[in-house]
Amino acid sequence: MNRKKKNICPEKKMFRESLPILGAIFLVITAAAYILFRSWSNKIYYEKWKEYEDCGI
Repeated sequence: MNRKKKNICPEKKMFRESLPILGAIFLVITAAAYILFRSWSNKIYYEKWKEYEDCGI
């Protein structure tokens, strides 16, 4: 049995090899942006309600 190797262009090969790395980088950037947004949002929320702590609400 002869198995022929598929000749893939070097550009396509490089793209296929770098796709998982680009996906991982995208996930890391997205996760970091989400964490920063949530911490910023929580900070604003607690500052808003900070003065009401003395009222007992």
